[in-house]
Amino acid sequence: MQRNPRMVMAIAMSASLFFGPAFGAEKTPAKETVKDAAKAPAAAAKKAGGQQVKSETASAAATAKAAKAFAQVSAELYPKAKQEGNLVVYSVWDVEHLRVITEAFMKRYPGIKATFWQGRNPEIVTRALTEFQGGQASFDVVLSDNAPAVIRAAGAIMDYNTVQRDVLYLHDPNMATVSLQIQALAYNTKKIKPADLPKSWEEVATPKYKGMIALDDPMRAGPLSSMLAGLKTQWKDDARLNNFIRNLKALGVPVHKSTSAMFRLVISGEYAICMPALLHDVMEEMHKGTPVGYVKTVPPVVFPRQAAIYAKAPNPNTAKLFAEWLISDEGQKTTDSIGRETSRNDFKSKTSIESAYGKNMKPLPVIDQQFLEDPKSWLDKFVKPVWEG
Repeated sequence: MQRNPRMVMAIAMSASLFFGPAFGAEKTPAKETVKDAAKAPAAAAKKAGGQQVKSETASAAATAKAAKAFAQVSAELYPKAKQEGNLVVYSVWDVEHLRVITEAFMKRYPGIKATFWQGRNPEIVTRALTEFQGGQASFDVVLSDNAPAVIRAAGAIMDYNTVQRDVLYLHDPNMATVSLQIQALAYNTKKIKPADLPKSWEEVATPKYKGMIALDDPMRAGPLSSMLAGLKTQWKDDARLNNFIRNLKALGVPVHKSTSAMFRLVISGEYAICMPALLHDVMEEMHKGTPVGYVKTVPPVVFPRQAAIYAKAPNPNTAKLFAEWLISDEGQKTTDSIGRETSRNDFKSKTSIESAYGKNMKPLPVIDQQFLEDPKSWLDKFVKPVWEG
């Protein structure tokens, strides 16, 4: 859907002013280009907005069906992609991670040259929408968390429904969900005893924990705001949500605009609890022997990371092939190898929801369409009056 140019630029400007520096922002903020580097399953999907949630582990039949569908679509797309010969990705992912992903893709599909440009979410949104308004066929895929839905809201994303949708935990019928951002309630094991830990997200916002919490800024597009969007969907009770926000404010702690910096304060012992942290960061530090852990009884917040195909993509077949490959078993193994949470509900890794929390855990998915496409307006409506009132 083509949008009015003024609306497109308004979305771009809003995004550049609003997105915080660390929701999906990676450890390496520099831009870099790599050159020449070698039907529904048995459990019905629950739909809200554009997202479908499939929390049950995919059956063996669904896994086999997805593998067959990928083999077929790959065989159809690869000859066309090879003729196109190129793939250009705009992404918020870390440079080293993008190198691994693009090199693995090129090894799997010889004859295709994959390059990328790395930036933060607001830079990606602004650049993509500026090029879209100018009619430029300049890139193929946006690989990110916030940015794809915002860019789609401006009409700059080509609809694409992956053939492997039956094995995805979060499925958007217009964009491929290739990874998940999983947010955990993390803590410093030397600063608080397990028996004293909160048993829910709501319990964090009680006087008992005043002065102990490293708190994300709820007025930026970050982990805490996405949690609030997930809670609003789950609770269906605005009064309860407002009370939770008031109680968070009453903690009287400084808020942080960088998720990684906030987590480092918990690692150093300045705070006992991180509200919230990214699960893969926590797992990485635990592996190093850092005195941190996460509360396994508090539902993780799950946010989609997507590979969205640009509406004016010069290499549309290659873009579709890349999206499908990222969801395939090989692509998910590659994603897992760089510490990224996988998007399939049949893929087992240390950061998968089932492995990290157990079979019976019901995560908190972020599926509010308004929040995904225009977080600023969502926060202005539902959070700002309480937080700043």
